Amino acid sequence: MSDKITFNASDIAQLLGISRSAAYELMHREDFPTITIGKRMVVLQNQFYEWINQQSKNTPVK
Repeated sequence: MSDKITFNASDIAQLLGISRSAAYELMHREDFPTITIGKRMVVLQNQFYEWINQQSKNTPVK
């Protein structure tokens, strides 16, 4: 998957270990960097990893 420029819902589900429907829910969040191309929803790979890093900074470690 590392040679892809964008990730789709299936890719995100696999990367995060969540269901595809949960990935679609994530992609509809306002704070998630989704791009709509026609009817396709994708996220740029670098923006996905930036979003993940930002989430880890906002989540306190227990």
